[in-house]
Amino acid sequence: MRHALDYLSTLLHLIGMLVFVGGHIWFGILAALAEREPQPAGERFLTAALPVLANGFGLGVLLLFGSGLLKLLMWGEPGLIFLPDLYGWIFFSKLVLYIVIVGNGLLIERRYLPRVTNLDGDEMNAAWAQIKSRARFNLVLVLVVVALGETMRFSKL
Repeated sequence: MRHALDYLSTLLHLIGMLVFVGGHIWFGILAALAEREPQPAGERFLTAALPVLANGFGLGVLLLFGSGLLKLLMWGEPGLIFLPDLYGWIFFSKLVLYIVIVGNGLLIERRYLPRVTNLDGDEMNAAWAQIKSRARFNLVLVLVVVALGETMRFSKL
């Protein structure tokens, strides 16, 4: 049973990474392509697709967090108890970065997404620029979390 749970948590972690990290990468690619188009059809498509993308990012975060927590409980090493250990500090750093990522995502979804979908002109352009810059910041944070996850493997050596 333990091997099945370990396999399931690894599978869910990989799916969460594909949805969350891959979604951010595809959003960056589509946003860059939409900026290069002379007609605003690409930006209109992205503004229509943003709520779906935001829900996908949220699902990816939940999958990552849930599967990481399942792995932590299965391995029996609660990282926050072992803060003097390198493993605990890496785990704590990942948790703090997850909180920043989720907070930034909520800010995008609650403040800037309604502005982009409901407004026109300069206000929409300013909100769109904020969404792009915050999404890029989230992508950088996600890549740092992935790198920290890889270092967790070797922190117990």
